[in-house]
Amino acid sequence: MASRSFFRESLTAVVFDDAHAAEHLIRDHFTLKISRSTFPALFTQMAQLFRSYHDRIGKAVGYSETLDSSDPNTSWFIPPFAVHEQLSEIQRFLISENLSLSGKLETMFAWEHLKDHIDLCACFVTGAEFSFTPAVVPVGILPYFQKHVHRLYLSATMPAGDAFFRTFGREVELTIAPTTTAGECERLILIPALNKACNDEGDLEIAKKIIATQKTLILVPSDSVAARWQDTATFDPNADVTQQVELFKSASPPEKLLLVARFDGLDLPGDTCRVMAIDGLPTGVGQLERFLWEKLGMARVLRSTVASRVIQSFGRIFRGMSDHGVVVVTGKKLVDWLLTPTNRKVLPEFLSRQLELGIEISRQAGSVQEFVDAAQQSLNRDPGWVKYYQDNMQIAGTPGPQTAADDELKIAKAQVEFGHLLWARDYAKAAKRLHGVLDDLFTISSAAGAWSALWLGYSYELMGDVPSARTLYGRAHGGAKNIPAFEVQITPPLNQYSEQVMEVARYLDCSSQGFTQLLARFDAEVSALKAPGATVPQVEGAIRSLGEYLGLDSTRPEKEHGTGPDDLWFSPGEPALCIEAKNDKTSAQFYWKKDVAQMSDHIQWVKENTDASEIIPAFAGPVLPAAADSNPLPEIVLIELAELSAIADRLRGALSDIQKTALPLTLRQDVDELFAIRGLKWPTLSLQLKKRALKRFK
Repeated sequence: MASRSFFRESLTAVVFDDAHAAEHLIRDHFTLKISRSTFPALFTQMAQLFRSYHDRIGKAVGYSETLDSSDPNTSWFIPPFAVHEQLSEIQRFLISENLSLSGKLETMFAWEHLKDHIDLCACFVTGAEFSFTPAVVPVGILPYFQKHVHRLYLSATMPAGDAFFRTFGREVELTIAPTTTAGECERLILIPALNKACNDEGDLEIAKKIIATQKTLILVPSDSVAARWQDTATFDPNADVTQQVELFKSASPPEKLLLVARFDGLDLPGDTCRVMAIDGLPTGVGQLERFLWEKLGMARVLRSTVASRVIQSFGRIFRGMSDHGVVVVTGKKLVDWLLTPTNRKVLPEFLSRQLELGIEISRQAGSVQEFVDAAQQSLNRDPGWVKYYQDNMQIAGTPGPQTAADDELKIAKAQVEFGHLLWARDYAKAAKRLHGVLDDLFTISSAAGAWSALWLGYSYELMGDVPSARTLYGRAHGGAKNIPAFEVQITPPLNQYSEQVMEVARYLDCSSQGFTQLLARFDAEVSALKAPGATVPQVEGAIRSLGEYLGLDSTRPEKEHGTGPDDLWFSPGEPALCIEAKNDKTSAQFYWKKDVAQMSDHIQWVKENTDASEIIPAFAGPVLPAAADSNPLPEIVLIELAELSAIADRLRGALSDIQKTALPLTLRQDVDELFAIRGLKWPTLSLQLKKRALKRFK
């Protein structure tokens, strides 16, 4: 039986305890890891296979540096078409190692699952490890996920519907959620980064002062973050984790236990431990998830998965209503995630209210010492603190079941059902399942659409339809620049052209057999710029698509991350266009104070999340004055939709002319020249845009 399982056909029912923890555990059993330390020769052979590919896409130096330095933290995603190109050699190297009989447990079981499906896996390389894992774990092949087997999932924090579907390949049919006060313990949550009085000291240093005299559990998501706490931890981080935990349970203050990526399966309730520090967002429990979250920015798609881990993290030292303690939160990504309202909505109401209370307390603290005092008052059961907490928590209800939004569940269903069909090598059915909803996925999340387009393209390649595959590969790379480009030729010199020109040439080259379809898709995706009755979300999507066709890094941060501008056009190191769609202001008289304040907030977001040389904040909408009580920055401008529509017309004409005359060897040159003639090159386009200063109309 697959993967040497002890389960037989007589199995009729399975109970999954702590079902929220199943996702990364199941994936881990379907992940083949070739570590440099265990398989040095095999690792070197495999890594060498992809040097030529990274040379073709202009990443050879970075790839080589990662390998030569044995860097375990920098990860390179090898796209499926590049794996397929080297499949025979990969299979030969793996077979020669005789993994089935090697006796090495780290590869034995995963190899049984993957040995005939290596070409259907996502591949990642670091300086320490080579790994293969399915884009979608095919849980349906496991005996205990067959239809005749009854399954019961137990969890105090059951994942939302989309996360559940990704993990178990099916929707929840029946939920039994008794009313309970479990989890309604007393937490004082302190977030030092929110306090302006403490700006001279980083939140990490303040956190260390808060916990200095306390017995504390410290949770971090990675080894790199753990290094920030090495001067604080008192237990040997290299020792056995189980042994560390047992010793820590009976330890006295100020002992500190530092654990990496242990967000669940650990209980230190009551007097065992009253203080905890959480540093960093609990994401990336594997190379694939890190890539999707950190490189593709699938914040929205993975929101429910991350929320489940956040909930688990906050529960490590608490059990029941009678429990109490202090949680200190540090790390910009975690703080930003908790401050985003759309993220807090997927947390239990009781925890969300505790966060709101902690945010208020943290902002009001006048000094570092006030943080220390607040923690001590909570731990000492100070009557004033207890009354304050109880008064402010009375309006909070009991945690309700988490539910996934329709959009997130739609993405999960499409990707999972496609993945299962792909694993069964039913390429035609797999492609049919995903093709019809691909545009919808791009609309919901450009990152999810791009990731889906990559694997849809690969299914076409496996069917022998290379032109369609190349078109989809181009669309995938255009939608998410960290999905590597599909390159089949080198056209020197490459370095004389901008990244924008290279991007346009790439997607035109991939569409050489389907240019009519590309123009039809272009027309459909930017049509809202001309439609009088278009909604704001439709216009936002059209602006994003226009930027993508211009060859820019075009995203919708507010939709993807729950914060930031509606649209962002950007090219590394150059000006960024920060856009707020306001086409709904047809009957308004002003751009209101809240509009102006929101724009200032989004300017700051762009500063913190890009290396833009300049930020151009723009309202895309009618020409109206700013309200009298607003104070717009002088750089805020207005761009009418007619101007963006005119750019779309110029771009469509340029693409058509390029396609008619360009040869493969001259494609980049033709794009460069015609974009310059039509005023479409960035940043020239950003300067020539017809725009008006909002302040002028105040």
